[in-house]
Amino acid sequence: MESEKWNKSGLLKKYTRNSPIKWKMGFSMIPTQILMDERLSRSCLVVFWVLTVHIFRGKRFCFPSTATIAKEAHSSRPTVIKAIKELEQYGYLEVERSSGGVSKYYLKVLV
Repeated sequence: MESEKWNKSGLLKKYTRNSPIKWKMGFSMIPTQILMDERLSRSCLVVFWVLTVHIFRGKRFCFPSTATIAKEAHSSRPTVIKAIKELEQYGYLEVERSSGGVSKYYLKVLV
């Protein structure tokens, strides 16, 4: 019932179309396994953190654009792309790329 009210009033659409970083509530964590992995750069840690912010309850994936990740990570787009490849290489992230340009990011380690 409550979710129907949100859908009818348009609030759910309003909140889900905006980046979670704009909500300025809640928190996210980086798993210790990733934090202590000396192979990963700082960029990888920040990109992984941004991706955890975009995970919605009950989901194991998110789909922010690389431009959004770069903005929220305070990094350049090439740095984000390099960090994503690095996270994939070490098995912390799986990326499902589509021809439409939207990528799904599956975090392999969740808190």
